[in-house]
Amino acid sequence: MQPWMVLLGFLFLIAGACSLTLFRSWIRILVAVAVQSLGFGLVAMQICNPSIAIAKSVIGWIAVALLAITLSREKRESRDEVNTPIAFFFRFSLLLFLFSSIVALLPQLGGVFRDPPAGVTFGACCLITVGLLNLGLSEHPLRSGVSLLTVLQGFELGYLWIEQSLLVLALLAVTDLAIIMVLIILHSNAAPATHDEAAP
Repeated sequence: MQPWMVLLGFLFLIAGACSLTLFRSWIRILVAVAVQSLGFGLVAMQICNPSIAIAKSVIGWIAVALLAITLSREKRESRDEVNTPIAFFFRFSLLLFLFSSIVALLPQLGGVFRDPPAGVTFGACCLITVGLLNLGLSEHPLRSGVSLLTVLQGFELGYLWIEQSLLVLALLAVTDLAIIMVLIILHSNAAPATHDEAAP
């Protein structure tokens, strides 16, 4: 695999993960997940079969499509949160702290996944920590789904170095989509009925 493709994958991975934390607009969040999934596939290609890496990216895009279909049924005003400058700065500071901590601890973190290439360890740890951070900052159930998907992608990126069993990878892919589907169902059932639905 060409080095520039690996570098591009890392840039997409980090940019997508950071955008999930920094922005509150759902359009930007969905684009960020799609970009992050593309980066995941490009990074994964250096440690696994390209077909597996492509399949993992496609799973992320399917999750984006499911979220987009669900959000298209809501009013835009009800799903976008206000992104104040102080909140943006706070989340940016948290990201800087997380990334600096990962860089400082990178030699020790490699042992968690049996010492994959440093870039893979960094990408996996970034996805896991940023996903957990977003899970703590999430107020919308679908944002919790996106955060859990990010955590799972980080785990899968590191796990690909250890195990590439198709059965296990298929189970992880089903888990990714199942989490999104369950939260979509819970969100849809919890959402108040629209005027048309409430009318007899």
